[in-house]
Amino acid sequence: MFSLAVTILISSTAIAGEVKIIRTLSTTEPVANSEFAVTLNVSGTDVAGIVESIPEGFSYIGTSHPETQTSQSKQKIFFSVIGETEITYRVKAPLSGGGAFTGTWYDPLDKTEGVIANTDVIVKSNYSSKSNYSSKSEAQPQEPESKNTPFLSTVAMIAIIGLSAYCLRDY
Repeated sequence: MFSLAVTILISSTAIAGEVKIIRTLSTTEPVANSEFAVTLNVSGTDVAGIVESIPEGFSYIGTSHPETQTSQSKQKIFFSVIGETEITYRVKAPLSGGGAFTGTWYDPLDKTEGVIANTDVIVKSNYSSKSNYSSKSEAQPQEPESKNTPFLSTVAMIAIIGLSAYCLRDY
């Protein structure tokens, strides 16, 4: 059964084609000290490692992504993707400033890697607003749950171990 799952996983990744990860923010001009959502849309792979870097001064709040597939160190957030097509996490803006959300990804099955396009953000100083979202049209206040493929849960730990080994290969 396990070898069947691995065979299906490898086949689906090979057929999927080019890996694309697109970042969307619920707002690129958050109000000072407010929370907003960051969504990563994943296509072209079933297994990948994603490293997101949030700008200095911004704080990672949390995610709906499985806890066992997520970790954080300072301004970096690490996601193990195992069958998900969308990951949403929440960030809190500082009182002022801005910066760029940056990211990289690695597909351990195809041994490919790439860069997620930068997303610039600037904090609006509006102390009277209680809204967590900008009135801009790109606002997406809902936070969808991660979409998991059930048969891949068995493969999850293997992918995480493989990703960890790849990340630590130079140490």
